Amino acid sequence: MGSIELSVTGMTCGNCVKHVDHAIRAITGVEDVQVDLASGNVVVQGAFPKGFDPIIAALAEEGYPATVTSGIQKESVAKTGSCKSGGSCCCN
Repeated sequence: MGSIELSVTGMTCGNCVKHVDHAIRAITGVEDVQVDLASGNVVVQGAFPKGFDPIIAALAEEGYPATVTSGIQKESVAKTGSCKSGGSCCCN
């Protein structure tokens, strides 16, 4: 599972937050959505087999343009012996 952060414009009220949340949750692989109305930031957690385009497209269709502000961040999973140092991998 990974997460991405989006910057979503056009949200002005609680109903906007509901529309954004619903549009994103309808995408296959999405497991959790956290919407911050004040900042316009949205964090989406899940697996993204088709990339971020379906999320961006769903939001655009609802009238909420969005851009990805941070790429996928995988949950930290230590891999031993995979780096030159022989310790946990810092290159995931």
